[in-house]
Amino acid sequence: PLEFLAEAISPPSEKVVRHAVRLLYNLGAVSDMDGTDLTILGRKLSRLQVHPMLGKMLLIASLFRCFHPVMTICASLGYKSPFLCPMGKEKEANAAKAELANNSQSDLMALAYAYDGWCTGKASFANRYFLSHQTMNYIHHLRKDLSNSAKDILTNLPNDQSDPEYLGDVCRAVLVAGLFPNLAWVRRMGKGWTLDGLKVTVHPGSVNSKVCDNVVAFYDIQETTDRWMYDTTVVSMAPCLLFAPRLEELHRGTRVVFRINNWDVAVDPHAADNLLALRALLADFINRSVGHKPTSVHMSVTDALSSLFSEHVACVDVDVEDEGEASNRERQQTDEDNQDALEGGPSQ
Repeated sequence: PLEFLAEAISPPSEKVVRHAVRLLYNLGAVSDMDGTDLTILGRKLSRLQVHPMLGKMLLIASLFRCFHPVMTICASLGYKSPFLCPMGKEKEANAAKAELANNSQSDLMALAYAYDGWCTGKASFANRYFLSHQTMNYIHHLRKDLSNSAKDILTNLPNDQSDPEYLGDVCRAVLVAGLFPNLAWVRRMGKGWTLDGLKVTVHPGSVNSKVCDNVVAFYDIQETTDRWMYDTTVVSMAPCLLFAPRLEELHRGTRVVFRINNWDVAVDPHAADNLLALRALLADFINRSVGHKPTSVHMSVTDALSSLFSEHVACVDVDVEDEGEASNRERQQTDEDNQDALEGGPSQ
């Protein structure tokens, strides 16, 4: 892409091209960091007239039976936020947004629920929940356009998950798949660090502005008085480990330590082996299944995978050297016990 785009009338800078290729690689749209070969998923994404992050969300959502809320989210992110915050009524506006979020800990799920309510109540609903009626109407038309443009690829879609809580869990996993690497570890009162080590703060207008000790996915960062994260969603570690394009194993002892970009995550060794096997199978399944008519086998697989997205893998701070020393001490103690056993048991 770099050499090809260099011949354009107004060629983009090398930095911009490399950033774009890195984004496509993280999404699984190209096979390597050179960006020369599209994957099967990448070819499907090229046929959707949306940002590739949003396109991947749509394609994955069609597999995991959460298409309609994700369609709303993608249409909303393609325009401006419908949430209003009138001066002097910030508290009431934030409370209305929290009510719409319905304990989902997600600004984006709040968008989806807001759209569903607006479709029924229109302007009266918008006034009650501090929403722009005009913006919601425009999002409604964008959603229709997006649906029409995706018809050639996404046909015979299965029904969405019927359980609202389960549907929310699956939506959060799909958001991780589409927004990666836009993840942050929030330690205290909305403050934390992104996957790439950038210090950030959840925007005060977010339903997650006071969240602590959680991983959040975000759509955008804007720097004004602080470096603010917008459109955040609290997510579990399981989809982060499953959808990360690269997972490096740093250490294997009583726990297996994986590295995702700048994060170290420790998991049980048995779970780690299953995770590594499942990552390869998941990538292959998505490439083979996305955009195809679902079968009974496909439905069984997606339901099984969806159940994993409702499970939480603990994310802990790990010092690899300490972990290695602990493992060495365990081996040393085992050697000493074995030696004592050979010599007739430990001395009293």
